[in-house]
Amino acid sequence: MSRFYRRIVLSVFFLFLVTGMISPAQAQSDSNGGGYWLPNNKEKIEKATKLMKQGKSVEEIGIKQDQIQKKEGIQTLDKLMEEDQQSDTTYRANMDPPIKTADGWTPPDFDYDHILTTEECQRSPDSSSETGYIKNRYSFCWSHVATYQVPVKCIGGFCFYEGVQFQFTEIGYGSNQSRKMRVYYTLDDILVTHPSLNGAKLKIDMVCESKVNPGDCKEDPDFPPTERTIAQWKNTNFSTEIFTSEAPPPTDANPDQLGYMEFWPKLTLTHAPRKFKKSIDGIKQTVRYDSAKYMFAFPNQYFWQGAVFSKATPIFNVPVTKPEFSMLAEAGQHWKFAMDHPDQTKPQMDGKKIPGAVGDSTLTRMYPKRHQDEYNRNRNKTRRTCDREFRDEDRTGKQCDEYPFASTWEGSATNGSDNFSVRMISSESNGAAGTWLGAWYAYDRILDGDTFNVQVEAPEKIATIRSEGQPQDGQDNRSSDNFTIGNIPSYATKLQWKIVDGPTNAKFDVMKDISFGIDETIFNDLTDGSETEIKKSEDFYIARPEDTDGESFTVEVYAIP
Repeated sequence: MSRFYRRIVLSVFFLFLVTGMISPAQAQSDSNGGGYWLPNNKEKIEKATKLMKQGKSVEEIGIKQDQIQKKEGIQTLDKLMEEDQQSDTTYRANMDPPIKTADGWTPPDFDYDHILTTEECQRSPDSSSETGYIKNRYSFCWSHVATYQVPVKCIGGFCFYEGVQFQFTEIGYGSNQSRKMRVYYTLDDILVTHPSLNGAKLKIDMVCESKVNPGDCKEDPDFPPTERTIAQWKNTNFSTEIFTSEAPPPTDANPDQLGYMEFWPKLTLTHAPRKFKKSIDGIKQTVRYDSAKYMFAFPNQYFWQGAVFSKATPIFNVPVTKPEFSMLAEAGQHWKFAMDHPDQTKPQMDGKKIPGAVGDSTLTRMYPKRHQDEYNRNRNKTRRTCDREFRDEDRTGKQCDEYPFASTWEGSATNGSDNFSVRMISSESNGAAGTWLGAWYAYDRILDGDTFNVQVEAPEKIATIRSEGQPQDGQDNRSSDNFTIGNIPSYATKLQWKIVDGPTNAKFDVMKDISFGIDETIFNDLTDGSETEIKKSEDFYIARPEDTDGESFTVEVYAIP
């Protein structure tokens, strides 16, 4: 090129920059195009979509091309089980209540609580995270916006693109009956910036990798990867892949015939006329298979094989405030009290710490028939402790309840100290709780050695405040010092206000202390037992008390389900 023409090209290029038709970032754009997962940020998605429609690179706003997942090969079973137990993700198991029959308490029928729609998946904030949303051991999902940019023309180092964009959602389903898992995926909101891209082919392949045994990851040939043109995906926007696991022989090191598999989506867009082919990979997720023969719920429910999403710690959820769960109230209240107030439980011990609460250390299941001596030690120590602690009480119609459970390694004898609690509760509640716990072990496939937390959905006191019977001296409204409402349990939906000392027919407001401003009234006309929405602050106070005859009173605030 002559010096004259080079100057013309540079002048035109400079003019483009000055007038904003291209940006400096475009001048460095990739002539090969790219594939991208857009950040889970509404503003960035909108900006990236706008750039794509303008034919500009989404890399202008700092979005980088996707990195391809790498296979890591076979790993040890101990390592994979340890990774499961180190997961920060938790989920609450939801079960129906036990049923009273002529033969005693029986568990409810097992029922999958699956993610049923893409909308349900996307409502969860975790659905677009690096771990995805694990609703429970049998339902997982991940949803993200994918963008491909196909270069159309590159001049002088800068390029213009045509683009394809869509919302990709995958939902994984485990099983409590077989060593099989299924992945259902959809494409929604498909957008192309040029009609020619309707003919581009998109292939979706769920890649899987065996982690312990060669047979951990077998693709069902009847459900292969799916390749369609974009136009065809618009007409049929979903597909399915299925994986199975061969059970290895049982051994002393692997009696439950565990297998592990990792899987992730690989999306490949091919546009032959532009000689474009790019792949992007989604996040990895882990599936654990087992053939544990002791997954049994009395009297006749058997779950001898399963496939679960194991990178989440189960929470044994006990909603005792619901009327249909009233038979569990005594047991659940004991468990909650033991976790919240270990120093006030029997047997007494200085510095006692009782594990199991969400956010605290976990409990670990012990299968009694596999560890009969240790289980018997727990039961025997609990029995001796109850005989000693309650020897002077009338125990008619009652049984000794222990927490942590005898079927855990944190039980009375196997925890290595006296970090446990015993309480006399009705035989009915004790029997219903034992039946329900046993059913949950089977329903959630809590294997020997699996860790879990316990959460009792019961009212939890979060604040206590003393109020004068009238506004304090020099105050128009304030009748108490400031108090804090915080640390609300995750299951709570409301606050309940109780007057526990003083005139029980008192009425009062709650205000917020605002520095350098006018204090705000948060709740009006509260009385004993009033329920309100949840509000948090360190600067609440009781205000404008009425019907007190000038007497002071104490208010307790509870977070309730």
